[in-house]
Amino acid sequence: MSVIDSKQAEQEELVAEWLRATPGFFERYANLLNEIRLKHPHEDRAISLQERQMTLLRTQNQELNRRLSEMLYFGSRNDKTQQALVAWLLQLMRANTKAEVESAVTIGLAEVFEVDSAQLLSPHSAFGPWIDTPLCGSAKELAAASVDLLATQTAIDPAWQSMVAIGLPIAKHASTPHSPAVLLLASKDETRFTADMGAFYLKQIAELTAAALDRVKAYEDSGS
Repeated sequence: MSVIDSKQAEQEELVAEWLRATPGFFERYANLLNEIRLKHPHEDRAISLQERQMTLLRTQNQELNRRLSEMLYFGSRNDKTQQALVAWLLQLMRANTKAEVESAVTIGLAEVFEVDSAQLLSPHSAFGPWIDTPLCGSAKELAAASVDLLATQTAIDPAWQSMVAIGLPIAKHASTPHSPAVLLLASKDETRFTADMGAFYLKQIAELTAAALDRVKAYEDSGS
């Protein structure tokens, strides 16, 4: 955009105001629509006002089509994820032992999220913050201290490009506090888990997993 002085800016504003107040002007002088030349928004050439409008409309349509495609894609993906989560929840409810719960969690969630690894890590007091705020992001985004903490519980595969670690609020209703365990999901896809990823599903999964572990522990304790 060229620089203009205040006097020219005032004059142009008057012209613009007059055109807005006189909608029939271009009906009476339709030839001006072809004669007025404007700079192309993406190329170094001049085009007519009509062509400029067509270019803008084409760009807007392309953007709308892109957004629609994204909405359809994510909608389809969310439906698929929701169906997989229901199937996983049924599997979790049928588990009657700790081993069955752990199998349902690790194998089932690996299928739901289509990740390369799903693991349950042993309780650790340092995992507490990850109950409310799961650790989530690409390998480049995650703090080295957090990765080192996970490495004390499991071997970190160098091929993993993104991970999420969710604190499990085990025995949260017990009279004595318990250190949380962690559900670790890892993927070789750098974009699978990102720092700005919504945590709603992750927290729900953590609550369900913890509840299932508490249920079978109570059952086993009563049996003994």
